[in-house]
Amino acid sequence: MDRYTRFANTWKAVGVTSRVRWQHQDTIDRFNALLVKNLMERYGGEARELLASVSYQIGLEDGRKIAETLNIDPSAPGASLIPLETIALLSGANSEVSGDRRSRQFPQLAFKSSGCIFPQIFEGLEADAKEIVCEKYSQGLAQAINKDAEVQLLRKCCRGNRQCEFMVTLR
Repeated sequence: MDRYTRFANTWKAVGVTSRVRWQHQDTIDRFNALLVKNLMERYGGEARELLASVSYQIGLEDGRKIAETLNIDPSAPGASLIPLETIALLSGANSEVSGDRRSRQFPQLAFKSSGCIFPQIFEGLEADAKEIVCEKYSQGLAQAINKDAEVQLLRKCCRGNRQCEFMVTLR
């Protein structure tokens, strides 16, 4: 084993590479949060529209990936909530789905989580930006399964509530 290989293996053994990756991700997160804050301060409504559009697009992409990975049947009644449930599971938040499909003209399903299901996305963002990202990203997740699904946030952790509550209306 040459000197360079031994040096690299020693650094791997003490975990330096994983620490550097973590610091790199932390730097990217801080950069993005500060960028969003400065864009919203400088460009106001235009920056909010752009943030909403980007959040929705990423939600659609993530929702499609989740649907493909889990083989979600889009015709199933609660299928539009599966991506939200998956994100909640991955973030460690408890969640529950409820709804009464028979008593309303359009089926509605409620999704409640025990806390914020997007804590990593929100690190460093202000409440206004968090709300935009949450609403549009969630809309994208649901519409990746059912393009007619509409997501409404009833309670929001980013606004001081203990839980988030989403209402998904299917047409």
